[in-house]
Amino acid sequence: MENGADEPYYHSVVSFGTAIAGEHFVKEGNYQSTGLTLQTELMKETIIVLGGDGYYGWPIALKLAVTRPRTKILIVDNEWRRSTVRRIGSDSLLPVARLPKRVAAFREIYGQDNLHYLFMDVNSDALEQLIREEQPHTIYHMAQQCSAPYSMLGLNESLYTIQNNEGNNMRLLWAVRKHVPDAHIIKMGSMGEYANGGIDIAEGYFHPEFNGKKAVKPMPFPRQSDDVYHISKINDSNYVSMACRKWGLRITEVMQSTLFGVYIDEMLDCEDLFTRFDYDDIFGTVVNRFLTQAVAGHPLTVYGKGNQTTGIMPMKDAVNSLELIAGTIPEPGSHVVVNHVTKANSTINELASGVKELAEKLGYEVTVNHVFDPRSESDAVKHDIRVMTGHIDSNVCVTSIQDVLEETLGIIAKHKNRINSNVFTHHIHAFRGEFSENAEADALEDVTNETAWSSFFESHFSTSRVNLNPGTLGTVSTDVKKVRRDAAVTGAVEGNPLAMYDFGRKKLTEIKSLCNEIWPSKGYELVVANGTSQTINLLALSMIRAYGSNGAPLRVITSTHEHPGGIGVFENLPEYKVFYLDDAVLNNPRKFRKVVKEIQPQVAFLSQVYYSNANTSAFNTFSRITRREVPGCRIILDVTQAIGLYSLPFGIADVLIGSAHKWLFGPHGSGLTWIKKEFHQWIQGLFWNGMGIAAGAQQEGLSLQGGQDFVMYAELAEALKLYRQVGKDRVQQRSAYLATYFREKLEDVLQRSGIRYRILNTNPEAPMLAFGFPEFHPFALYSELNDNGVHCKCIIGNEQDGETVNILRFGLPYFETIDRLERAAEVVEEVLRRQQKVVPLENKTVEAAPEKKASVLSVAA
Repeated sequence: MENGADEPYYHSVVSFGTAIAGEHFVKEGNYQSTGLTLQTELMKETIIVLGGDGYYGWPIALKLAVTRPRTKILIVDNEWRRSTVRRIGSDSLLPVARLPKRVAAFREIYGQDNLHYLFMDVNSDALEQLIREEQPHTIYHMAQQCSAPYSMLGLNESLYTIQNNEGNNMRLLWAVRKHVPDAHIIKMGSMGEYANGGIDIAEGYFHPEFNGKKAVKPMPFPRQSDDVYHISKINDSNYVSMACRKWGLRITEVMQSTLFGVYIDEMLDCEDLFTRFDYDDIFGTVVNRFLTQAVAGHPLTVYGKGNQTTGIMPMKDAVNSLELIAGTIPEPGSHVVVNHVTKANSTINELASGVKELAEKLGYEVTVNHVFDPRSESDAVKHDIRVMTGHIDSNVCVTSIQDVLEETLGIIAKHKNRINSNVFTHHIHAFRGEFSENAEADALEDVTNETAWSSFFESHFSTSRVNLNPGTLGTVSTDVKKVRRDAAVTGAVEGNPLAMYDFGRKKLTEIKSLCNEIWPSKGYELVVANGTSQTINLLALSMIRAYGSNGAPLRVITSTHEHPGGIGVFENLPEYKVFYLDDAVLNNPRKFRKVVKEIQPQVAFLSQVYYSNANTSAFNTFSRITRREVPGCRIILDVTQAIGLYSLPFGIADVLIGSAHKWLFGPHGSGLTWIKKEFHQWIQGLFWNGMGIAAGAQQEGLSLQGGQDFVMYAELAEALKLYRQVGKDRVQQRSAYLATYFREKLEDVLQRSGIRYRILNTNPEAPMLAFGFPEFHPFALYSELNDNGVHCKCIIGNEQDGETVNILRFGLPYFETIDRLERAAEVVEEVLRRQQKVVPLENKTVEAAPEKKASVLSVAA
């Protein structure tokens, strides 16, 4: 599911007006009708659109709802297309509203209540129950994996295509046969099923002749394909034909050509009614991809020689035609085939030339590149053939292709800032089954491949400084920097209050979607907030208000390793009393349980990864025992040093707070906060005015307030996209590999310099290093390293295992290279040599350890 695999598998039908008209639930493959209101019962007809959230499915559902106000139009979809496009590293160019919002917009604009939505996996037992309950007279079957490249990515993708496409088609045929045998199925086929043998293409059936003998009855036109998707459609056509011949079903199979365009008149320029627009090399159709490349200033990518032929059809014509088909019901036992194409037999070169010519007239500079031929079609030859289109010829008013191309270019231009040029060719080798995610990410598969990582660094993080400061790993990527420099982004919102807030809302929605995919967090609401220190300050103040004052300070338990930016607010506010627990207590459940029982804390605060020594805390035990012994205690986890490296511990804690400018390499001052609904209801928001840019009560109270930097949201979205592309495991593995390498280098330098040290982080595979110095004062080294473009963290006078040490901490960003780390180690040695190896203790500090206001508890008193 789009919002996380752990969410309940159900969806509520959108309500009518302000009252809920009824609900349908699908849970674990079981369709249940809870009853409909009188408005629905009065409807005399029902049309189901399977796959109605898709690029093609939504426009036809909208068209049917508008033209048939007395017919119930029920969209059924599981949003697979949305989540999968994002999983492969792309997204719809147009921000596409979720179906509940689309349905609400339709109701408001048209004043009709006949459009409904059901979240359901069509390839499940729920389909039959749905057909039995709804008794539809017409069913559009558009709920199939529709990408040939996707079907060839690998074994899993091939199996999914076969099992989903052929499985849900067979389920539909049986369900209709059993429960509504007179219903009209409109099944989406593909022109790509037909064998290209140089003869005219009939509409499904023809009378072939061979060896002087002509067939006495119509036979299916020959079909052949070189990819799993189209073979699944060929098999579907055979199943459909059988169901008509043997079971007497009525089926119109629409052999669809390549669609382009994104707009139909029924959308009325309302963005909430727009359909999705994919432009990547997996799900984007060829014309849509060319149009997007033209706007982006990217060469049009023609595969091979470009002689491959295809048929094309504007979205407007296709939707108008499909709507008419619903009113043309075949006789029982009839398998009617419609060739859905308005311009047949176009070569890819011709399409590219047409887009280039039009775009140049509109002021775009366009080039055409012939790239690798993923489908091995370079020997293709254009045949002078006709495609029979009786239905189109008789019923459809064909739209000007030039008009649709120009209209689509204009729509793309409005969303130019969302174009990610990397996806134009990121899976170009799909037909070789070589790439499962994207080309760049796969090139980084081997964490020791310095050539690939050096290229990645130059593309995304090119900088002369070597920033190894885990407190502020604020080297933002070039992708993030580009957002702020992009006039198309900043110019649209500058000085325009409504545009600024709308921009913020849209980017917030995008961020939440990315985070839900990267960190599924059932039971939590994600909020884009400030960095950790500022958010915790606000949180501490708000908890004072929520607890109320009874004269006694609120008791806080924490560790001795916390960052002053996190624990400092509890130390300095007189309304709190802090109890520091050392490792002997925190790592011993029996001792910790005893301490918690005695203290009875109202607040428990802990970092997932400790600031001072980079070790992972016992946060699971800490949270579990605290919740069991003091159920009302509010548990806060600081995940700043963990987010982007480790899995986040969602579950028991009330709040998880992290900064985005560290291991996510996002914009400075940004952060992510996850809160439980119950906690939010209790605290009533960080801000007392209760206002924010986010829609929804849970978001408003914790959102950043007015006067903020809205472009920061777009920057954070870019940082998350790059992180998702590389992947958490690869980030952690690469950083750990670099940390091991750099540790050995620094140990050699320190040993040659005669400086006594110990490694404070106990996990040798951690992507961070903490060197503790019992005698050496490293401030002068730290300061001169900064002057020479090498950055780390310096902590003076820190308590570690009963010993006071000075600390140098290093974090190893995954994008760094061995060459640059070797230079950094050389700089350390040069500086130490210059400083005559030992720096005398001076009265200088970078960050002195905070004075504790309460004694450290080693054991329960």
